[in-house]
Amino acid sequence: MKESIASSLRAWLLVIWLAAGGSTLCRAQTGVAVEKVQIADGIYQFITAPDGYVPNGNSVVIVNENDVLVFDTFSRPSTARTVLAEIRKITDKPVRYVVNSHHHPDHWSGNEVYAEAFPGLEIIATEESRKYMLSLAKSWPPVWTNELRKAQADLDQEVSSGKQADGTALTAEQRSKDEDRVRLMRDWVAELMTVKRIYPTLTYSDQLTLRHGGREFRFMSMVGDAHGTTVLYLPKEKILATGDVISYPIPYISSPLSQEASLRRLGQFDAEVIIPGHGPAWHDKDYLNLEADLLESVVSQVDEAVQRGLVTVEEIQKVVNVEPLRLKFTHDDKDLNAKFQRFVNHMVENASGEARDGRKWEY
Repeated sequence: MKESIASSLRAWLLVIWLAAGGSTLCRAQTGVAVEKVQIADGIYQFITAPDGYVPNGNSVVIVNENDVLVFDTFSRPSTARTVLAEIRKITDKPVRYVVNSHHHPDHWSGNEVYAEAFPGLEIIATEESRKYMLSLAKSWPPVWTNELRKAQADLDQEVSSGKQADGTALTAEQRSKDEDRVRLMRDWVAELMTVKRIYPTLTYSDQLTLRHGGREFRFMSMVGDAHGTTVLYLPKEKILATGDVISYPIPYISSPLSQEASLRRLGQFDAEVIIPGHGPAWHDKDYLNLEADLLESVVSQVDEAVQRGLVTVEEIQKVVNVEPLRLKFTHDDKDLNAKFQRFVNHMVENASGEARDGRKWEY
């Protein structure tokens, strides 16, 4: 298979445990594990294990005076139901608001769970995100059905040849990992086919402040791995929930130049806790700054290469060198090393387009 996630999963779960001082394990009927970590009084981070679409993901639950706000709702409705069951153990207050950080399916596929349970629900997102949701959501089922078909074909080829895609021998351990990955993906695609898409009801363009339930919620539109990503800042609690403006362990990127600017802007906030779109909550800005440094390095090297007259993306990819930063992201994990290089190549491709005409890159 192209990517194994088990070893990186073990690593980030350990990081979460150490950073949070322990957590509670919840489990959905589908078998997708969810970790619950209390961030502050009335504020909880829920982290999903691999679910067939992403290796991990976050949903943030904020209990207010009379109700609850949920930031992001995961890839699967079944996982959102697990979180809702945990919310009901924490409080009998209704969920009044759901926030979708952006349009990628791992951040809003559970909307239907909250909309069914709470008829008065408001769903907050940027107007840009809502537009992408309406434009793309109906195209996802055939896309992911095709991806599943390819993943199954890759696995069948591995098993029949006894070799991985890179030509190395297929070990029993690797085969088990790859079979698990395809099984999870098959389960996720099956669930995706029945998702009832519930779209945002309350949208904004640049920023929105909600003073509600004894808290101040500041919503801001920034660029992450999607344009129009909502970042939430709680000034009293000094907590940032960033969506995929920050993601772990390898950053997801759409527009390197704009995303670097977003990260530098986030670095100016008085935040004691930063909850990314993927990965553990951070209690410092080290990872935020590391991600910004990576993007700055890629953008500057691409600009230099273009100015030297390099034309093709492949030519530029060969001269961009971010090796000094690789170990800080991957800690030399084999699977993360491969993922890091693929993602850097993607960053270079997008940055080279930006260097020439400033166009946005979406997927």
